[in-house]
Amino acid sequence: MNVGPFSKPVRWPVWSGSLLTLLSGQGLSAGLSLLYGKLTALYISPDVWGEYSLLLVAVTFVHSLLVSPTIQSFKSALGQFSHPSAIRFYGQVAGLIYLLVMPLVALLAGLYYQNPVFGLIWLVAVGQGLYQAGADYRNALGQHRQFTRLQVGYAAGALVSFGVVVVGLQHYTSIALWQSAALVNGLFAVLSITPLTRQVRPVQNPFPDRIQLFRAYQRYVTPLLSMAVWAWVLNYADRYLIRLYLTDADVGQYSMGYSLGAKLLLFASPLLAFLSPQVLSLRTQNQPPSTANPLLLRYVRPYLGLAGIACLLFFLSRNWVGTLLLSDRYSPAFDVAPLVAVGYLFLTSIHLLELKWYTFGQTRYILLHTVFGVVVNLAFNVLLIPRLGIAGAAWATAIGYAAQFALARFLFQR
Repeated sequence: MNVGPFSKPVRWPVWSGSLLTLLSGQGLSAGLSLLYGKLTALYISPDVWGEYSLLLVAVTFVHSLLVSPTIQSFKSALGQFSHPSAIRFYGQVAGLIYLLVMPLVALLAGLYYQNPVFGLIWLVAVGQGLYQAGADYRNALGQHRQFTRLQVGYAAGALVSFGVVVVGLQHYTSIALWQSAALVNGLFAVLSITPLTRQVRPVQNPFPDRIQLFRAYQRYVTPLLSMAVWAWVLNYADRYLIRLYLTDADVGQYSMGYSLGAKLLLFASPLLAFLSPQVLSLRTQNQPPSTANPLLLRYVRPYLGLAGIACLLFFLSRNWVGTLLLSDRYSPAFDVAPLVAVGYLFLTSIHLLELKWYTFGQTRYILLHTVFGVVVNLAFNVLLIPRLGIAGAAWATAIGYAAQFALARFLFQR
């Protein structure tokens, strides 16, 4: 049976110096991230982690709706406009988001819940967005060494911040977790974004470029705004459904297992960072979108095989891995993590295919497969959580992402 390009014999990609740099940096980041997860499992109780996770999900929604589409549009604009013009325009957009829209959201949330923690949450969100923008800028330009150093530094900073604020001061609360996140995000926002500000120079007549940039931004972002809502539902609504049917502690157990299973993203991150500037160069050369297909497929197929083997080994050794990387009080999460890892096998493969659509502005395809994934995921969550608990949510994650990948693969070949 012929199922398209994925059925062809695997051609193993060349291991370039850039890819090795990204892989080594990702390996260091992965080790630091796993150590952070271990400390979290040792010092933070499931109910506190559940409370923190529910707020983090809300922050992620605002970030996905307002910030991530803007950053994706910024990277696409780097292939069409001068870099100083793009940085100036998107810096103004980011200022509007961070200084007007997000403080208003944080203020309203703080007044509604009567909780000052939303001031900290605003700092975390701003720092995360600026750090991500600076890191993605370096990656888009192929500055892999600078990107890797920033990535490893951020992972190390998160670990040190947690050790000082939470463990050192013995504050094992959700407030302390937000303080730790605000500290590291603020520091790396400054380190990440400062080089971009040096490229902005005053110009006599910025309006022609600004109008073109605004039109390109509007065309690019409009489909992504609705997609952000759907993507958030796909990735995070299961926490609220678990809270609806179960408890905060169950949310904490699931979130910890989900976080461990989602570490499969670490396998794909070097590939995403390596391929992103290559696909962007095709856009810069005015090549048609189809020219990205053979480049991406050459890496997706071996990735599926290697990551699939990793998922199988993870499943077989889940209890040992869970004890090593988490703690015994999170034992219910041990069975969740491998199922989430299978889901992320498909999700990360989708991310690799999406490089073409993001770069060439074909965001309607991303919206289509995301909406489909949401429908499948929600249906199985509602069906399985009341029957299987947090394991049902993990099964829904795996099934939903598998179905979404099937549609994304079909759309990619159109």
